[in-house]
Amino acid sequence: MQFSHELIVPEPGFPFKLFIFEGRNGDYRRDKHWHRSAEIFAVCSGELEFYIDNRLWHLTEGEFLIVNSNEVHSVDSPLPNETIVLQIPLEMFEDYFTGEQFIWFTHEPGKRDERFMELMRELYQIYEEKACGYDMKMMSIFYDILYYLVRDYRLTETGQDSVRKNKTLDRLSRITSYMKENYRNNLSLENVAGEFGYSPTYLSRMFQKYAGITFKDHVQNIRLEHAAKDIENGGYSITEAAIRNGFSGSKALARAFRKKYGMLPSEYRAEIERKNGKR
Repeated sequence: MQFSHELIVPEPGFPFKLFIFEGRNGDYRRDKHWHRSAEIFAVCSGELEFYIDNRLWHLTEGEFLIVNSNEVHSVDSPLPNETIVLQIPLEMFEDYFTGEQFIWFTHEPGKRDERFMELMRELYQIYEEKACGYDMKMMSIFYDILYYLVRDYRLTETGQDSVRKNKTLDRLSRITSYMKENYRNNLSLENVAGEFGYSPTYLSRMFQKYAGITFKDHVQNIRLEHAAKDIENGGYSITEAAIRNGFSGSKALARAFRKKYGMLPSEYRAEIERKNGKR
């Protein structure tokens, strides 16, 4: 199983990211991934399913789930839903770390779940309306949410295995962020290992054990995602999309594209044009 690291970018002017879950129309799955930010999914209507450490969590209307920093998870959204997602950088909790730059929240329901859901709904409503002074009101609600998180949902005792895994995924997050910023350059195992002071063998094992993927395949997946966006947007030829995203040429892109997506780049472009109603 391959896991991927997701880079969280906060809203401009705010120390968090707030949005409606992209699987709102149903028939959607987000494969296993992790990120350094804590993440809250608040289901306002419909339902969602989460897998965290091979345990299933089924959320229905009025329920929420806290996904911890560096906690590998996947999301299934088979049916339409409306889910508010709040992503909070780990640094917001630094005064409440239990040790070793670590904080952990429970997934179990708490005594203030209803109030917590009210705050999540109110936060997004004010964000949508953007009335005069909305930014100050949003920060007020956001700090209320932080207050309940550290008071009612924070675990003060965690196992050493969790701490050790968190630290490793945190280091891996920094590495994968670097790779995403430099994917067009020469990202050899030796170069990246040297950049972070690891031996190539150690870094290779880290990817295999904690990300479930080889270093080489992870680099290729990053490049494929960007190439697919270039092909979808239509601003570049297949060859241009290949070269500008780190592939040696259109044939190399075609091989990787077919392996990952089950079709050629030209077939993918034709499918996008068909959906957009182009002839």
